[in-house]
Amino acid sequence: MIHAVLFDHDGVLVDSMPYHVQAWTEVMARHGIEIDPQEIFLQEGATTMEVAAELFHRHRKPASPELVQQIVGEKRDAYLENNQTRLTEGVTDFVEYLQYNRYRLGIVTGSIRPQVESVLAADFLERFDCLITAEDVEYGKPDPEPYIRGAQKLGCTPGSCVVIENAPLGISSAKAAGMGVIAITTTLPPYHLRMADAIVSSFEELRRRFSTIVSNLEYSSMPYQRQEAKPQAQRDFQSMIDTDVDFED
Repeated sequence: MIHAVLFDHDGVLVDSMPYHVQAWTEVMARHGIEIDPQEIFLQEGATTMEVAAELFHRHRKPASPELVQQIVGEKRDAYLENNQTRLTEGVTDFVEYLQYNRYRLGIVTGSIRPQVESVLAADFLERFDCLITAEDVEYGKPDPEPYIRGAQKLGCTPGSCVVIENAPLGISSAKAAGMGVIAITTTLPPYHLRMADAIVSSFEELRRRFSTIVSNLEYSSMPYQRQEAKPQAQRDFQSMIDTDVDFED
Protein backbone atom coordinates (compact mmCIF):
# COMPACT_ATOMS: atom_id res chain seq x y z
CA MET A 1 0.00 0.00 0.00
CA ILE A 2 1.09 3.58 -0.70
CA HIS A 3 1.35 5.50 2.58
CA ALA A 4 3.67 8.39 1.69
CA VAL A 5 4.29 10.96 -1.04
CA LEU A 6 7.74 12.45 -1.60
CA PHE A 7 8.08 15.67 -3.62
CA ASP A 8 11.04 17.08 -5.44
CA HIS A 9 11.36 20.79 -4.70
CA ASP A 10 12.64 22.82 -7.68
CA GLY A 11 10.28 22.65 -10.62
CA VAL A 12 7.74 20.60 -8.68
CA LEU A 13 6.65 22.38 -5.51
CA VAL A 14 7.90 25.73 -6.81
CA ASP A 15 8.47 27.35 -10.21
CA SER A 16 12.11 28.03 -9.41
CA MET A 17 13.85 26.57 -12.45
CA PRO A 18 13.86 29.78 -14.55
CA TYR A 19 15.70 31.51 -11.71
CA HIS A 20 18.18 28.65 -11.38
CA VAL A 21 18.81 28.85 -15.13
CA GLN A 22 19.30 32.61 -14.91
CA ALA A 23 21.78 32.22 -12.04
CA TRP A 24 23.73 29.48 -13.82
CA THR A 25 23.82 31.47 -17.07
CA GLU A 26 25.20 34.56 -15.33
CA VAL A 27 27.79 32.72 -13.26
CA MET A 28 29.11 30.44 -15.99
CA ALA A 29 29.36 33.38 -18.41
CA ARG A 30 31.79 35.00 -15.98
CA HIS A 31 33.98 31.93 -16.44
CA GLY A 32 33.78 31.85 -20.22
CA ILE A 33 31.06 29.22 -20.63
CA GLU A 34 27.83 29.83 -22.53
CA ILE A 35 25.18 27.32 -21.49
CA ASP A 36 21.92 26.13 -22.99
CA PRO A 37 19.01 26.21 -20.51
CA GLN A 38 18.26 22.60 -21.44
CA GLU A 39 21.55 21.60 -19.81
CA ILE A 40 20.24 22.82 -16.47
CA PHE A 41 16.76 21.34 -16.87
CA LEU A 42 18.24 17.91 -17.58
CA GLN A 43 20.64 18.14 -14.61
CA GLU A 44 17.92 19.27 -12.19
CA GLY A 45 18.08 17.21 -9.03
CA ALA A 46 21.87 16.99 -8.87
CA THR A 47 23.72 19.04 -6.27
CA THR A 48 25.10 22.44 -7.25
CA MET A 49 28.65 21.09 -7.04
CA GLU A 50 27.80 18.19 -9.35
CA VAL A 51 26.15 20.51 -11.88
CA ALA A 52 29.12 22.89 -11.83
CA ALA A 53 31.61 20.07 -12.38
CA GLU A 54 29.48 18.61 -15.18
CA LEU A 55 29.22 21.98 -16.96
CA PHE A 56 32.99 22.46 -16.93
CA HIS A 57 33.49 18.90 -18.17
CA ARG A 58 30.87 19.18 -20.90
CA HIS A 59 32.31 22.43 -22.21
CA ARG A 60 35.88 21.09 -21.98
CA LYS A 61 37.07 23.71 -19.56
CA PRO A 62 39.52 22.81 -16.78
CA ALA A 63 38.25 23.32 -13.24
CA SER A 64 40.03 22.70 -9.97
CA PRO A 65 38.04 21.60 -6.90
CA GLU A 66 38.61 25.09 -5.52
CA LEU A 67 37.08 26.69 -8.62
CA VAL A 68 34.08 24.37 -8.50
CA GLN A 69 33.54 25.29 -4.86
CA GLN A 70 33.78 28.98 -5.79
CA ILE A 71 31.14 28.46 -8.49
CA VAL A 72 28.84 26.88 -5.92
CA GLY A 73 28.98 30.03 -3.80
CA GLU A 74 28.56 32.36 -6.76
CA LYS A 75 25.56 30.45 -8.07
CA ARG A 76 23.90 30.31 -4.64
CA ASP A 77 24.27 34.07 -4.20
CA ALA A 78 23.00 34.83 -7.72
CA TYR A 79 19.94 32.63 -7.20
CA LEU A 80 19.02 34.04 -3.80
CA GLU A 81 19.46 37.60 -5.07
CA ASN A 82 17.30 37.29 -8.17
CA ASN A 83 14.68 34.63 -7.60
CA GLN A 84 10.98 35.45 -7.36
CA THR A 85 9.87 31.88 -6.93
CA ARG A 86 6.24 31.02 -6.24
CA LEU A 87 4.43 27.82 -5.41
CA THR A 88 3.42 25.84 -8.47
CA GLU A 89 -0.23 26.36 -9.36
CA GLY A 90 -2.47 23.79 -7.73
CA VAL A 91 0.16 22.37 -5.37
CA THR A 92 -1.41 23.72 -2.17
CA ASP A 93 -4.77 22.09 -2.94
CA PHE A 94 -3.04 18.81 -3.78
CA VAL A 95 -1.01 18.83 -0.55
CA GLU A 96 -4.18 19.53 1.43
CA TYR A 97 -5.88 16.61 -0.34
CA LEU A 98 -3.00 14.32 0.65
CA GLN A 99 -3.11 15.53 4.25
CA TYR A 100 -6.85 14.96 4.41
CA ASN A 101 -6.26 11.39 3.25
CA ARG A 102 -3.50 10.95 5.85
CA TYR A 103 -0.53 10.42 3.60
CA ARG A 104 2.91 11.04 5.07
CA LEU A 105 4.62 13.86 3.15
CA GLY A 106 8.26 14.64 2.45
CA ILE A 107 10.51 16.84 0.32
CA VAL A 108 13.65 15.39 -1.30
CA THR A 109 15.83 17.91 -3.12
CA GLY A 110 19.34 18.46 -4.44
CA SER A 111 19.16 22.05 -3.19
CA ILE A 112 20.63 23.18 0.11
CA ARG A 113 18.33 23.85 3.04
CA PRO A 114 18.67 27.69 2.98
CA GLN A 115 17.46 27.76 -0.63
CA VAL A 116 14.38 25.72 0.25
CA GLU A 117 13.61 27.78 3.33
CA SER A 118 14.06 31.02 1.36
CA VAL A 119 11.17 30.21 -0.99
CA LEU A 120 8.79 28.02 1.03
CA ALA A 121 6.76 29.83 3.67
CA ALA A 122 7.11 28.33 7.14
CA ASP A 123 3.43 27.38 7.34
CA PHE A 124 3.65 25.50 4.04
CA LEU A 125 6.90 23.77 4.99
CA GLU A 126 5.28 22.62 8.23
CA ARG A 127 2.86 20.50 6.20
CA PHE A 128 5.72 18.10 5.42
CA ASP A 129 7.00 15.42 7.76
CA CYS A 130 10.58 15.48 6.50
CA LEU A 131 12.97 17.52 4.38
CA ILE A 132 16.01 15.85 2.77
CA THR A 133 18.50 18.28 1.19
CA ALA A 134 21.96 18.09 -0.34
CA GLU A 135 23.52 18.41 3.13
CA ASP A 136 21.77 15.24 4.31
CA VAL A 137 23.23 12.77 1.80
CA GLU A 138 26.60 11.56 0.61
CA TYR A 139 25.40 10.87 -2.92
CA GLY A 140 22.84 12.99 -4.75
CA LYS A 141 20.35 12.08 -7.46
CA PRO A 142 20.40 9.88 -9.57
CA ASP A 143 21.76 7.76 -6.72
CA PRO A 144 18.87 6.25 -4.69
CA GLU A 145 20.23 7.55 -1.37
CA PRO A 146 18.15 10.78 -1.20
CA TYR A 147 14.84 8.97 -1.64
CA ILE A 148 15.82 6.05 0.58
CA ARG A 149 16.64 8.55 3.31
CA GLY A 150 13.30 10.24 2.73
CA ALA A 151 11.46 6.95 3.25
CA GLN A 152 13.60 6.27 6.30
CA LYS A 153 12.73 9.61 7.89
CA LEU A 154 9.03 9.01 7.23
CA GLY A 155 9.15 5.56 8.81
CA CYS A 156 8.03 3.95 5.54
CA THR A 157 9.45 1.28 3.27
CA PRO A 158 10.44 2.48 -0.23
CA GLY A 159 7.68 0.38 -1.75
CA SER A 160 5.04 2.30 0.21
CA CYS A 161 6.19 5.66 -1.21
CA VAL A 162 5.32 7.43 -4.43
CA VAL A 163 7.47 10.28 -5.77
CA ILE A 164 6.50 13.43 -7.69
CA GLU A 165 9.36 14.43 -10.00
CA ASN A 166 10.05 16.63 -13.01
CA ALA A 167 13.48 15.55 -14.25
CA PRO A 168 15.31 12.40 -15.41
CA LEU A 169 17.86 12.33 -12.57
CA GLY A 170 15.14 12.45 -9.95
CA ILE A 171 13.09 9.78 -11.69
CA SER A 172 16.15 7.51 -11.86
CA SER A 173 16.88 8.13 -8.17
CA ALA A 174 13.35 7.23 -7.07
CA LYS A 175 13.11 4.18 -9.33
CA ALA A 176 16.46 2.90 -8.07
CA ALA A 177 15.13 3.31 -4.53
CA GLY A 178 12.22 1.01 -5.41
CA MET A 179 9.52 3.69 -5.49
CA GLY A 180 6.75 4.49 -7.92
CA VAL A 181 7.17 7.79 -9.78
CA ILE A 182 4.71 10.32 -11.16
CA ALA A 183 6.32 12.87 -13.45
CA ILE A 184 4.94 16.35 -13.99
CA THR A 185 5.75 18.31 -17.15
CA THR A 186 6.50 21.64 -15.47
CA THR A 187 9.98 21.96 -17.01
CA LEU A 188 10.47 19.17 -19.57
CA PRO A 189 8.27 17.47 -22.18
CA PRO A 190 7.03 13.90 -21.65
CA TYR A 191 9.79 12.39 -23.82
CA HIS A 192 12.40 13.14 -21.14
CA LEU A 193 10.16 11.74 -18.39
CA ARG A 194 9.24 8.43 -19.99
CA MET A 195 10.87 6.34 -17.23
CA ALA A 196 8.13 7.45 -14.82
CA ASP A 197 5.14 5.24 -14.07
CA ALA A 198 2.72 8.04 -14.97
CA ILE A 199 3.02 11.53 -16.46
CA VAL A 200 0.74 14.50 -15.76
CA SER A 201 0.74 18.08 -17.00
CA SER A 202 -0.38 19.83 -13.80
CA PHE A 203 -1.32 19.33 -10.17
CA GLU A 204 -4.95 19.71 -11.15
CA GLU A 205 -4.62 16.68 -13.43
CA LEU A 206 -2.66 14.84 -10.75
CA ARG A 207 -5.40 15.47 -8.20
CA ARG A 208 -8.01 14.01 -10.58
CA ARG A 209 -5.94 10.95 -11.47
CA PHE A 210 -4.09 10.31 -8.20
CA SER A 211 -6.26 7.54 -6.78
CA THR A 212 -6.19 5.64 -10.08
CA ILE A 213 -2.42 6.02 -10.44
CA VAL A 214 -1.86 4.84 -6.88
CA SER A 215 -4.12 1.84 -7.42
CA ASN A 216 -2.12 0.89 -10.50
CA LEU A 217 1.17 1.25 -8.63
CA GLU A 218 -0.09 -0.88 -5.77
CA TYR A 219 -1.25 -3.56 -8.20
CA SER A 220 2.07 -3.56 -10.08
CA SER A 221 4.02 -3.96 -6.83
CA MET A 222 2.26 -7.20 -5.86
CA PRO A 223 4.66 -10.14 -5.23
CA TYR A 224 4.60 -11.44 -8.80
CA GLN A 225 5.31 -7.98 -10.24
CA ARG A 226 8.54 -5.95 -10.57
CA GLN A 227 10.66 -8.59 -8.90
CA GLU A 228 13.97 -7.56 -10.46
CA ALA A 229 14.32 -4.01 -9.06
CA LYS A 230 13.17 -4.60 -5.52
CA PRO A 231 15.82 -6.77 -3.85
CA GLN A 232 18.71 -4.30 -4.30
CA ALA A 233 16.59 -1.29 -3.30
CA GLN A 234 15.42 -3.17 -0.23
CA ARG A 235 19.01 -4.12 0.68
CA ASP A 236 20.10 -0.48 0.37
CA PHE A 237 17.19 0.61 2.54
CA GLN A 238 17.90 -2.03 5.17
CA SER A 239 21.61 -1.18 5.29
CA MET A 240 20.78 2.48 6.02
CA ILE A 241 18.32 1.44 8.72
CA ASP A 242 20.98 -0.71 10.34
CA THR A 243 23.62 2.01 10.38
CA ASP A 244 21.84 5.35 10.44
CA VAL A 245 19.15 7.43 12.11
CA ASP A 246 15.94 6.19 13.71
CA PHE A 247 12.54 6.58 12.13
CA GLU A 248 10.45 9.55 13.08
CA ASP A 249 7.03 8.95 14.61
